[in-house]
Amino acid sequence: MIASAVSEELDDNAIISVDSGTNTIWAARNINVRRGMKFSLSGTLATMACGLPYAIAAQIAFPERQCIAFVGDGGFTMLMGEFATAVKYNLPIKVIVIKNDILGMIRWEQMAFLGNPEYGIEFAPIDFAKFAEACGGKGYSIKEPSEIKSVMHEAMSQTKPTIVEAYVDPFEPPMPPKADLKLVAKMAESFAKGQPYAKRIGLTIFRDKVHEKLGKSQNKKE
Repeated sequence: MIASAVSEELDDNAIISVDSGTNTIWAARNINVRRGMKFSLSGTLATMACGLPYAIAAQIAFPERQCIAFVGDGGFTMLMGEFATAVKYNLPIKVIVIKNDILGMIRWEQMAFLGNPEYGIEFAPIDFAKFAEACGGKGYSIKEPSEIKSVMHEAMSQTKPTIVEAYVDPFEPPMPPKADLKLVAKMAESFAKGQPYAKRIGLTIFRDKVHEKLGKSQNKKE
């Protein structure tokens, strides 16, 4: 929902910079990149923290264009001090922070690739909206689905460097379009070894499948 709301606010020549993590997946699936836009990420190197400096560089190179950083809170915290650089040089970048207080991709890699329970992926929450204001920029928080469109529209209209922190479900798995048996087996193995929050994760996966089937059924009716 957050990535789709960002997509609706993009100019025809917008430059979108994405960090490495689950945010990369949501951006790739739900941001509609049109002809004339630019889309940057770290590619196969998968370097965390790249989204913010990419957006700063893009705004300096193309001062007349809309420059967006779509990042996770894990990657953003690694170089968040550079937001003060954007304020210093009055670069009107917009930073969308997907906030779940975890290293999301690491969680799912540990489970689905290694078959291990998650370890060392949670971190202390940061109020990124207050941080933005402390640096001299604008800060917004999205905590409810009903707030998404209005807050995103207001934030995107700002002429100052702006951060939008969007609270999301930390148990939402970035499942591939088709999950093979090996991935499912590894996740089951992690559950058997004592994966924390196994019930929450299982319920989320079940809920997603129900919504997916209902969506397909609705599309057939239409």
